[in-house]
Amino acid sequence: MDVVIVDDQQIVREGLKMILSLHEEINIVGEASNGEELLELLSYICPEIILMDIRMPIMDGIIATKLVKEKYPKIKVIILTTFNDSEYIFTGLKNGADGYILKDSDSQEIIDSIKTAFEGNILLNPKITLKVVKALNSVNYKEAVKAEFNENKQLSNLLTPRELEVAKHIMEGKSNKAISNELFITEGTVKNYVSRILEKLDLNNRTELTLYLQKFI
Repeated sequence: MDVVIVDDQQIVREGLKMILSLHEEINIVGEASNGEELLELLSYICPEIILMDIRMPIMDGIIATKLVKEKYPKIKVIILTTFNDSEYIFTGLKNGADGYILKDSDSQEIIDSIKTAFEGNILLNPKITLKVVKALNSVNYKEAVKAEFNENKQLSNLLTPRELEVAKHIMEGKSNKAISNELFITEGTVKNYVSRILEKLDLNNRTELTLYLQKFI
């Protein structure tokens, strides 16, 4: 997995490189200190994953994420954030971010988020999920979602008991591996459940699913 690190603080970039270098399957192919440098970098390299800081000079991570996803939609963007950056989180999701991890996450959480994004899924930190839900509630999003939901069947009619069980674990921010261990099934089976759940609820990814389920479970 080819990864680019984008953060205006060199000490953060060095720390992430040290963590990621311990894993043979992850290759650091570049780094940048702001969004503008990143876009220039992407003109001659094509990483699979970008770890993107939010607050940076010249071009911040929110704008950079939007531009990256517009021009390079296949690149996965994981935003690095602090708990106080909640005002940017919803905008980042709208701009196409594939996930969020807190800067104070331990090394295993960071590795898991990269692997999960690489697989096409999203490992959304539960604390961040709550922040997003509160932000959505503040703009009356909850009422809009509930109104739409009430026109459809109940969740229990849309999903099987096992699918509901998997969905609840996704809401808790668990990876496919963690869910498989909890339910004593294979990771492949978990992936199949996730795909079916997304299809039944007409959703695109785990982020949308998590936000949707927060209203009803």
